[in-house]
Amino acid sequence: MCKKELDFQFHLVHIEDNQFSTFDEMLNVDKPIEQQVGFGFGVDIERKVIAVSVEFVFQKEEKPLLKQSLTCYFEISSEDFDTQLRKEKVVVLPCWFGKHLAMLTTGTARGVLFANTKNTQFNKYIIGLINVDKMFNEDIHIEI
Repeated sequence: MCKKELDFQFHLVHIEDNQFSTFDEMLNVDKPIEQQVGFGFGVDIERKVIAVSVEFVFQKEEKPLLKQSLTCYFEISSEDFDTQLRKEKVVVLPCWFGKHLAMLTTGTARGVLFANTKNTQFNKYIIGLINVDKMFNEDIHIEI
């Protein structure tokens, strides 16, 4: 379990739409949809930026229906980055902060999915609820 102990000054500086793919042939398959989600974290030391990537895959019968991958880049204030996050050869995101950035990235992904599927048959598919609280239970260590 993680608890909030510190505050960080940060802001979203860039959104990168890494992948968006739809598979029309799966639209007519009358099977339940399964959702897979994965997160990744990276860092740009010089710019003091934390990158949070998320990938969503909607599938039927283990075959993809829709894939989306994007990365949000968050610039951390120089003081907070250097004094609270950066260690010798690693950047350590406190668990609560990693969860917070992951949720912001998930919300961004929902908006990008809506925009990418507007006026298509895929617009009815939305990213389901994700309990990020259960996905991250410890601090996130990003090697430099």
